[in-house]
Amino acid sequence: MVCVIFPSLLRRNETDDFKQKILKYAWWLKKNGKSDSTIVGRTKILRTLTNRGANLYDPETLKDAIAKQPWGNGRKNNACDAYSSFLKMVGGTWETPKYECVRKLPFIPKETEIDQLIAGCSKRMATFLQILKETVARCGEIWWLNWTDIDFESKLINMTPEKNSNPRVVHLSNKLMEMLEHPPRTYGERVFSLPHMRVDNHAVTFQRQRKNIAFKLGNPRLLKIHFHTFRYWKGTMLYHSHKDMYYVMQRLGHKNIKNTLLYVQLEEALFQGESEYISRVAKNEKEICGLVEAGFEYVTEFEGAKIFKKRKL
Repeated sequence: MVCVIFPSLLRRNETDDFKQKILKYAWWLKKNGKSDSTIVGRTKILRTLTNRGANLYDPETLKDAIAKQPWGNGRKNNACDAYSSFLKMVGGTWETPKYECVRKLPFIPKETEIDQLIAGCSKRMATFLQILKETVARCGEIWWLNWTDIDFESKLINMTPEKNSNPRVVHLSNKLMEMLEHPPRTYGERVFSLPHMRVDNHAVTFQRQRKNIAFKLGNPRLLKIHFHTFRYWKGTMLYHSHKDMYYVMQRLGHKNIKNTLLYVQLEEALFQGESEYISRVAKNEKEICGLVEAGFEYVTEFEGAKIFKKRKL
């Protein structure tokens, strides 16, 4: 049985302007310290549901609208959370439906496939993707990046966290530093966006470019790669390289080690049965420097040659 408490709202006409109410809700979230990504996500869901027939003052219509959507159970639970939050603002209650989520391991592409996407995208998009690849950051953390967050002299990015994560400082490759020099600085203090621009629109642009590249290369696996796939890939590779959960936890910005366990599962699933290391031999200073720069570790010396190893990625 649903219990609804709307002492004043019950008297309102159901044809009230929901758009204005959702704008008020967005400001209410902002005043209560919610992040911009949370505000955008929740208001977007409520706008979608009201456009598809839901009445914000009638929880049963919300239940019907959510149940009819072709969404996964995770997104349906997000919709329920958004409406529960809205009801908290207006003083209402409802019996929240619960959708059971079956968690699946995310898709992990090959590094060559990631590099193919980067190479085939526009300069602006390629730079965005290269930062995702190197920093293991969330797309929102890159989207709101300021030029002042980048130390070109020290080749560092100061990462402002999302989702209550920890802040991080990340080293950048020479390749990425060159890419960051080329994009026109048309967004003022921001690297990729103006304040009013949404990362959702950027994602749509990526999907269009991704589709063209997948068709051109004849590789449908590329269609499975999303912005967050870069984080899954990098986190998995970091654990495979170091076998240190706390190191990966720090790089990802996690506050709870339980969130890092996913990357242990991904690494075990991806590399099960494969050899642990590849080895190389260096006979002179140039070869030694080349192997060290490529991430190889010195093991021993044999008959005047130095042997190096690196975990197989």
